[in-house]
Parts: sequence; C-alpha cells; structure tokens
Amino acid sequence: MDEETQQLYEEANQARLSGDYAKAQPLLEDAVRACPDAAVCWWALGHVLLNTGDFDRAIARMEKATELEPENQRYWLDLAKSLEMLGEYERARPALEKILEIDGSTREAGEARKSLAYY
Repeated sequence: MDEETQQLYEEANQARLSGDYAKAQPLLEDAVRACPDAAVCWWALGHVLLNTGDFDRAIARMEKATELEPENQRYWLDLAKSLEMLGEYERARPALEKILEIDGSTREAGEARKSLAYY
C-alpha cells in the first residue's frame, strides 16, 4: 500500500472506530479501489457495511480479505462471527475450521473452538 493510500486507510479506520460509518465507507471504498490487494481495507469495509446493515456486501468484503490474506486468523474469525450473527452457521463452520488449521494455539483458535462446540 502506498503512503497516500495508507493515510486514506488510517483516516477511514479512525472514522470506523469512532462509529462514523458515513465518513468511513466512502474513504474505504476509495482505498480498495486504490489498492485492491490490501486485505485490511476490505476487512475494514466489511465491518462498516456490517454495522450499517448491508450484510450481503459486508460478508463479501470479509471473504475478499480472507482470499487476500488466507493465513490471517482475525479475518477468518470476524467472517465466521458475522455469519453466525446472521444465523448462517453452516457457512461459518469452514471459516472456524480454517482458523484451527492455521494455528490451533492462538486466541482466535480458542474462540473458534468455543463456537464450534455449539454446533
């Protein structure tokens, strides 16, 4: 990610973290256009869309983040938790299993095990 896109992402992420989704969304959309290989931008945009009720697009953005960084357990866990929140447990299961496959000793793996215990 170039410096300009990094600054754009940081501004967007600050807006996201403060709950200003109306400001964060267009900034993150600009960031993914400028740097489509930056998984963190797709992940953050997924969170914004989730919080604004655009669930289908949110899931698609989170899935894109996992495609770009398939070893990032945080992205997989957030995807799984979002799917669970929507009652999509069968779609969440592979994401939870992927977390355990990557590294079964992390905090994310512990959370994945807890979720899988309810299935």
